[in-house]
Amino acid sequence: MTPGQGKRWGRAMTLAGEHQESGGATTPAAATEASAQPRRWVRPRSAPPQLDFPLVRNGLDYLASVVEHLDETESMVTHRDVKYAVLHLQAAVEVLLKARLMAEHWSLVFSDPHKATRKTLDEATLSSVSTEQAVTRLQNIAGVPITQKEGKALKNLTEDRNKLQHFGLTAPAPVIEARAGEVLDFLIRFIDDELLPRLGQEEKTEGEASLSKLRGGLASINTFVRERTNRIRGEVTREGAENRTIQCPECEQMALVLGESTGPAGELVRAACRFCAGRWEPEELLAYFLPEGQEEPSGLNACPQCGEWALGWGVRVLSDPMEEVAFCFACSVAFPSVAPCDRCGRPIDATGGTDLCGSCWEDAVEDPSDYGYSEDQW
Repeated sequence: MTPGQGKRWGRAMTLAGEHQESGGATTPAAATEASAQPRRWVRPRSAPPQLDFPLVRNGLDYLASVVEHLDETESMVTHRDVKYAVLHLQAAVEVLLKARLMAEHWSLVFSDPHKATRKTLDEATLSSVSTEQAVTRLQNIAGVPITQKEGKALKNLTEDRNKLQHFGLTAPAPVIEARAGEVLDFLIRFIDDELLPRLGQEEKTEGEASLSKLRGGLASINTFVRERTNRIRGEVTREGAENRTIQCPECEQMALVLGESTGPAGELVRAACRFCAGRWEPEELLAYFLPEGQEEPSGLNACPQCGEWALGWGVRVLSDPMEEVAFCFACSVAFPSVAPCDRCGRPIDATGGTDLCGSCWEDAVEDPSDYGYSEDQW
């Protein structure tokens, strides 16, 4: 409250007190003076909140804005949404590439590392690298795999952003949105594989939590899904892994690749989704693909090849995604011709023309009347 406001407030309270002491009677002069003074209280201004956006948090916040603008489940994506998605996606790229360079060495974020000083870094007054410089240093110094196609997508995004920011851009919105989808695809993989594993535990935990919140929105962005799915299928095809790539029960994308591999931190991974980055063990996957009514694994889940109780039912495989088949999560093999026994449910080879396993067939033939035969005919 300013001194002037305090005076007006105090004078109004004095007049009110005089009114009460006079038994409610108010003189014309007092009434006129009271009505001329506004009886209001103004809240004192508090200190402005402190901005708290360190490097990685800042980049992920830009990324959250991109998801909000391109999320088609919330509302129709407008030209304005695409515009701000491009601007904020480029900002996210710049910040997160620098964060990875910082993890390598802080001097690499300077446009001229020979002029790098801690003082200018701490004060954020440095002349920092461009996106093109950052990509080159990440490739040549940090050994980060950035393909020619990804580099071109990053360059196109930079050009689109510069036009929007400094002059203006007239171009088909779907083209710009598709370009943004390519970069978004690259950036999520970059964060998962290259950035988060190199952060301190507290910052890594915060980053993983932020990224986890974004994944639902990311999956709803059509261009993101299309670009990421196409890239993943291309990778899987080149690796010859279509017959061991299944539909992920978490994100429902045909991107869960089985077979032992090594994660970014050198850990052994049995199954990893290349779309949502989920990691799975065979027994976890089996819980999603048990036959209806079955609660625990049993002989019904015995794999015909390895014998492990890891055979799931109703699995979609990339090599033939329209069919649901039996699939072993232990040996990563699909069994299109295997079906459950009509009597006990155990897996059998259905190509032989029988719907019963050997044990059930033996039990059945002991009572020919089950099949409409008399004992004399038998």
